[in-house]
Amino acid sequence: MEYSISTLAKLSGVSSRTLRYYDEIGLLKPAAVSESGYRFYGTQEADRLQQILYFKAFGLPLETITSILDSSETKIHHTLQYHYQQLAQQRQALDALLAALADTLATYEGEKEMNDQEKFAYFKEHTLAENDTLYGEEARKTYGAQTVADSQKKWQEMPQTVFAQLSADEESLMRLLKELLQENPADLSSEKAQTAFTKHKQWLSQAAPFYTPDYHRSLGEMYVSDPRFTAYYDQRAGTGATLLLKQLIDYYTRTNSSETK
Repeated sequence: MEYSISTLAKLSGVSSRTLRYYDEIGLLKPAAVSESGYRFYGTQEADRLQQILYFKAFGLPLETITSILDSSETKIHHTLQYHYQQLAQQRQALDALLAALADTLATYEGEKEMNDQEKFAYFKEHTLAENDTLYGEEARKTYGAQTVADSQKKWQEMPQTVFAQLSADEESLMRLLKELLQENPADLSSEKAQTAFTKHKQWLSQAAPFYTPDYHRSLGEMYVSDPRFTAYYDQRAGTGATLLLKQLIDYYTRTNSSETK
């Protein structure tokens, strides 16, 4: 099948101007160009355009898309597969949130009643999923899949009062980190710094009941080396919060280990 630039534009929903730009930057070259300068595209170019549109929908910049498409079919396949899995997880999370919200609305409208455990079931599951994304792989390597599974079961069965306290501890940690950042440099030996460390340890001890000071320090290293962790703390407490938290973890698990056991 052969397409003129206008036909491919109508078929794909991409403007002719955009197709010309893709040609200029080497992202999508036509299969042939006539002597009069008309561009023609074949099935391979249509396939490549479909891939470009997928990757754009995933939020990837054109430079990255070009690099992926110019690598190998295996790389393209793996990238599509990765984003498929991410979108499926997002849909699952959104479906769970919609279901929980529907139950809550039904309660407001007098169509059903929710007990206290049901009111917070979604939020516990959501936190568990986040923890697994952040810590799961590292924890399974270190402590084994069964230990992590037992930990997750404990989290799911956690009383609502404990869950609420942990959520409050995390908010308190973020506030303390923000305040400590303003001191510049922060006094790691201060009462405020020790409280921040304790809040993090309390939260981690529930998320990972196999807690040890060594495990805590290994997570601190991961926090500053993995952009996901850095973004999690820096975006909520301010730039530098992740590094500060690592320093607190190192300080209190090494120099004051008697208080952390």
